[in-house]
Amino acid sequence: MYRIVSLDRVGLYVVMNEGSLATLGGKSHWTSLDALRHAAKLENAPLHDRVLRTRI
Repeated sequence: MYRIVSLDRVGLYVVMNEGSLATLGGKSHWTSLDALRHAAKLENAPLHDRVLRTRI
């Protein structure tokens, strides 16, 4: 299951899988949560419901 991480300071979202940065559809970051969720849906990648927010 993929964990969504919000990098609040830079305004990007990434996904982690088993502790490592993951890619979906060839991308490693997204500017919106909706775009990330859409990419996960296209890849049939399960996402956690909660978003981890960082300030770094």
